[in-house]
Amino acid sequence: MTDILKVRDVMMSNFTKVDGVMKVSDVLNMMRDKNINAILVEPRDENDVYGIMTLKDIARKVIGENRKLHEAHIYEIMSKPVLSVKSDMPVPYAARFLTNFNVSYAMVIESNDVIGMVSLNGMVNRWKD
Repeated sequence: MTDILKVRDVMMSNFTKVDGVMKVSDVLNMMRDKNINAILVEPRDENDVYGIMTLKDIARKVIGENRKLHEAHIYEIMSKPVLSVKSDMPVPYAARFLTNFNVSYAMVIESNDVIGMVSLNGMVNRWKD
């Protein structure tokens, strides 16, 4: 029997977390420098949850609405809450889970800690028959 690819095998461990009050322009520059398409937004307190902002959010909610990148804050355009998957979840189930919710990214959890992010693109690019 072949080994099933797990989320930990395809996740991005070089993910970035930011504060929601940051300006979109600053975070976009950070994303360009790190060559990443999504960032996690830190919870404000122990009763809050993680958010996520993607390049698609910037395109749709800032550029598409003719807003200024340096005037918009992350918390205004992020999505919340972020889906999460366990690091040992088989990739086929994770792909189905994300597509069922029509999202491209999820944070990866291991021992109640966020250890990475996983994307549909990453799953497809690393999939082997």
